[in-house]
Amino acid sequence: MLEAKRIVMFHRLRQILLSFRMDEFISIRNYVSRFITFTEEEWRVHQSMLVRRFLKKGEFVLRGGEVCNHVTFLNKGFVRVYNIVHDEELTVNFGFDGNYITDYSSFVSRQPSVDFIVAMEDLEILQLSHADMHAAFEKYPVWQKFGRLIAEYILIFATERNKSLLFLTPEERYLKLMKDRPKVIANVPLKYIASYLGITPEALSRIRKRMSEG
Repeated sequence: MLEAKRIVMFHRLRQILLSFRMDEFISIRNYVSRFITFTEEEWRVHQSMLVRRFLKKGEFVLRGGEVCNHVTFLNKGFVRVYNIVHDEELTVNFGFDGNYITDYSSFVSRQPSVDFIVAMEDLEILQLSHADMHAAFEKYPVWQKFGRLIAEYILIFATERNKSLLFLTPEERYLKLMKDRPKVIANVPLKYIASYLGITPEALSRIRKRMSEG
């Protein structure tokens, strides 16, 4: 009787652990399914290649000077991406839970990155290595398609970002950021938002004051 209870408890515990294991991949699976349709086998292979890591606030997903060896999916938390120019940190992007973040140029070219990707709060991430990604490409064409679609997505984002910096006023850039990326406004300190917009914190404060006055 005691042995039977132990067996039942073991199976219950196993199911609980399996459910936790599956929960780690729900967000990334939902994200990927926005771009492609895949079979269960294709997904299992991809999932088996993902490595879960935990980083504390202030730790780095990537440092400038390193070659980017992983594509990183943010399960929990958010990051800031910045470059150092003339000893000054210039914020170039933010990444939030439910999205990928990487230095795609370094990842593809195998050249050192200029990006620093730092945790703005504690992170849970899933990482796919360069070698594993290419192994998946070789075995399943669907992952080649996903890689191409993500590359196109990154290119469009970079193009729109450059247009914004070139053709919009600082106030227009801030309004666009409020509309397109409300998580940035809600979570990121103003000094980093100002840097991302290409203005000083004082200029951003003046913009916010004019907007609040109507």
